[in-house]
Amino acid sequence: MERFPKMRRKDREASKQKAFEILSSADYGVLSTFNGEYPYGVPVNYVFCDDFIYIHSAPEGHKLENIKKFPNVCFTVVKYCKVLPDELSTAYESAIVFGKAHIVESEEEKREALEKIGIKYSKNLDKIQKEIQENIDKTCIIKIKIEHISAKTRKE
Repeated sequence: MERFPKMRRKDREASKQKAFEILSSADYGVLSTFNGEYPYGVPVNYVFCDDFIYIHSAPEGHKLENIKKFPNVCFTVVKYCKVLPDELSTAYESAIVFGKAHIVESEEEKREALEKIGIKYSKNLDKIQKEIQENIDKTCIIKIKIEHISAKTRKE
């Protein structure tokens, strides 16, 4: 079996550039980790920046324990989805990333990632900076190094 299997539906496969566009502009993603027995998928806010995915998290929990043991992760985003009832189908744009995750230790990198995540979801820089200042010690940043990305689309 190939490490990253080829897409079965070649007619819906999007370019790598399109995959990065979808990753850059989707509102949320699903981070999938593994504990050695079961996969665990959790919806998260994130930002894609400088060829990495950054996710904020509480400093403890299931996904962090999984990442410490098994750093290989899958990250999925769906940018657009519309049910097409007359066609018994769906129009969509989605991207899937496989990569290695680790916990960011540097406070400077944590601060930068939190600011980028904040700016993605709000333009209120003063509020973002205040939240970072008040909560940086209670926040963890997960950084994913992308090893493989693919995307699928289906038009209406």
